[in-house]
Amino acid sequence: MSELRVGLAAVDITPPPGLPLMGNFRDDYLARGVHDPLTAKAIVFEDSQGVKAAVLALDVCMLDRCNVALIREAIGRSASVPPENVLVHATHTHSAPAPHDRFLFGLDYRPYRAAAEAMLVRAASAVAIAEQDLSQAQLGIGYAREERLSFNRRLRRRDGTTQMNWEAFVPGFDPDQVEAAWGPTDPQLTCLVVERAEGPAAAIVNFGLHPAILAGDNWLYSADYPGQLAAALTRIQGDGFLTVFLNGCCGNVNHVDYRNLQQGRGYGMIERVGYMLAATAARAIRTRQPLAADRVAVAKDVAVLERMKIPPEERDRCRRILDDLQGQTLRGQVDGLPEAFFAGLRLEMHAVQDEPDRVEVMAIRVGDAALVGLPGEIFCEFGLDLKQRSPAGQTLVVELANDAIGYLPTRESFPQGGYEVTVGSTLYEPGAGERLADTAVSQLQRLFVESS
Repeated sequence: MSELRVGLAAVDITPPPGLPLMGNFRDDYLARGVHDPLTAKAIVFEDSQGVKAAVLALDVCMLDRCNVALIREAIGRSASVPPENVLVHATHTHSAPAPHDRFLFGLDYRPYRAAAEAMLVRAASAVAIAEQDLSQAQLGIGYAREERLSFNRRLRRRDGTTQMNWEAFVPGFDPDQVEAAWGPTDPQLTCLVVERAEGPAAAIVNFGLHPAILAGDNWLYSADYPGQLAAALTRIQGDGFLTVFLNGCCGNVNHVDYRNLQQGRGYGMIERVGYMLAATAARAIRTRQPLAADRVAVAKDVAVLERMKIPPEERDRCRRILDDLQGQTLRGQVDGLPEAFFAGLRLEMHAVQDEPDRVEVMAIRVGDAALVGLPGEIFCEFGLDLKQRSPAGQTLVVELANDAIGYLPTRESFPQGGYEVTVGSTLYEPGAGERLADTAVSQLQRLFVESS
């Protein structure tokens, strides 16, 4: 029997058009309109001892630690949930306003900062609203598989090199030269269901798939497929049903099937993916099993990561690239980032390369279920590994939680090459992803074994 109280809330955070979009390299970053709303959604959990924790999911591309600190400070002013007990997640839509200037190469971000921060403060209010909604609830857990939508985007060619699957849209791509994908996908969709007297009231939906269907040829605000998933699941479950999407480990997973490019990009594709995932989530909700939920607990650790080193000759090359760029305008591109962007980033990396980074890893226990928050774009393999090693009865693994520290590839992927292991796409020495996973397992051991 559950002894939890659970509160739910959703807040529209869509700003007026005109803020810069994040997630693609642009000639013009500024949004021109709204395709579908951007939302912040919160669930607050409270046990019989008064311990509270929350998840807050925002329809933005990524939130760095300064953004998260701002959000938590706002929560501290408006709610009694301890701010440090709030897992803050960016769903990773590439069609939302940039909350910081990291990927806005060539744009002066200062005129937009105040509006972006106001959007984050508005998002934080969802936690206080959810806290006011606390009431007795039961929890359930359901699983279903969806194997038609996710593809490992790192392709192994017959000559042993790596090609990204989005290059299939470029003339000259030869699918017959692709031998296989380098890694797996995770087809499991997990629903943590909140039930009230009238039935299911909300679900945390955990599934790993890059929300980058709307790419560099879109200039409208959109939550990408997570927004379509939420809208479709409300139509299935009934008005008032809240879908909180928590993206799983998908740093190397997207929607592109290089063998079938007719299902590519655009608004029709986000609807297709969202509707199919909503149907999968509905199956998981229908087949849910009761979850023992009498306790809330939080564990947080700092993982120390060694930064990637930039040799002097590479530092000098990057300086020459930027010097040669003076007075020139770079053309936007739908996928990836230009060499000049990486040159600037590598110079920033060189300035701090001897200072190990300290990043937050978080785990929340809700009865027999665990929510694990990792702070970057995590390779799919780590999510699969964590779910296997976790001592919790059910484990949901969430990437881009509480920070955005770039790609976290597996050790094995570095010699393979490809976009995610490019210096600048990843900021840390090989083994950083493994360290984050091990830190999370240690937290889960404390929450589920040592404290039982």
